[in-house]
Amino acid sequence: MSSRRKILFRWGIAVSALALAIVVVVYFARKAPAAVSENVTHDVPWLDGKSIRFSPGFAERAKIVMAPVETGSLSPVVSVTGTVSFDPERVAALGARIPGRIRHVLKLPGDRVAKGEAVLDLESAELGQAQAAVLAAQATALAARANEARETELAEQRVSSARDAEVARAAATAANADLLAAEQKVRALGGSAGGELGVLVLRSPIAGKVIELGVARGQSVEPTLTAARVADLSRVWIELAVFERELGRIRPGDDVEISPQTDTHRIVNGTVAHVGDVINLDTRSAPVRVVVENVEETLRPGQSVLARIHVAAKDGEALLLPRDAVVSIDGKQTVFVAHDATSVEPRAVETGASDGTRIEIASGLETNDRVVVSGVFALKSEVFR
Repeated sequence: MSSRRKILFRWGIAVSALALAIVVVVYFARKAPAAVSENVTHDVPWLDGKSIRFSPGFAERAKIVMAPVETGSLSPVVSVTGTVSFDPERVAALGARIPGRIRHVLKLPGDRVAKGEAVLDLESAELGQAQAAVLAAQATALAARANEARETELAEQRVSSARDAEVARAAATAANADLLAAEQKVRALGGSAGGELGVLVLRSPIAGKVIELGVARGQSVEPTLTAARVADLSRVWIELAVFERELGRIRPGDDVEISPQTDTHRIVNGTVAHVGDVINLDTRSAPVRVVVENVEETLRPGQSVLARIHVAAKDGEALLLPRDAVVSIDGKQTVFVAHDATSVEPRAVETGASDGTRIEIASGLETNDRVVVSGVFALKSEVFR
């Protein structure tokens, strides 16, 4: 066989093998779906009029459990989000009433201060002038009182006239008034007559912690500037926005559990102190204020929290279901009412209060109804896609 024939023969074998491989692949590709479809059983719920039917196998796989509607009392819980804020009675702003220059910064943010403790001081020419006027008024008043005493004694001895004694008494009275006015001016400027001349010391009016410092050493300040803020964080407020549909059930004195959104396992107890009187037209909510004892300072102003308000329980009994037994279908609260072990009917209901685990059914169910309490999501996802 020539070389040309050998090459052609080899190419023929290769082409035949390739064609055979393509035929095999196409054959099995066509057969595979049929084989799979033959082995797979489409066991899913189906609609039968108003009912949903399913096989016992599906019920087992979806862990469908049916239970009768319960009756009992409910202690409703209103869950909302809120923000930690300062107790206004426990926060103070420190600022100078006169222009000056910061001389010393004695406390930094995070430092604790006692009531009356110095936080910073500043130099002020205006305060110095006022304090100097006090010193001058003190000297004038002292001299006037001495002159009054002398003239009174001379008048009693008939050495001088009674008129001279009256003039001396009037001069002493005027000097004392000038002294009082000078001292009052120093106090109005924030200083003290007996303090260091021209130095204004800013002291904390409350015990707490420095939370803000707005000045630096050597900085010039004006009366409008807040130099520092001090807060007592052992008690804080929680500001909540509660929708009007739940607002009517909340009363001052209701217990509240507060948890930081970053750590929901940590719980701090508080009490409702105020329920807002005006509904916000945009959000349809009103403010609710909760007072929390924050001795360990685990809550910080500005922090986002979750609040669970335990409102007073209603009188009498109500129909109750597990919260997970109720789902939303086409915007309606719906439960699956059992006809038998493999047949249920979706039924719209009106819900009421909830304690986070159970929910009150206001209408749509009767006491002898049985409903699906487990596997609800599987039914909804298969039928109402």
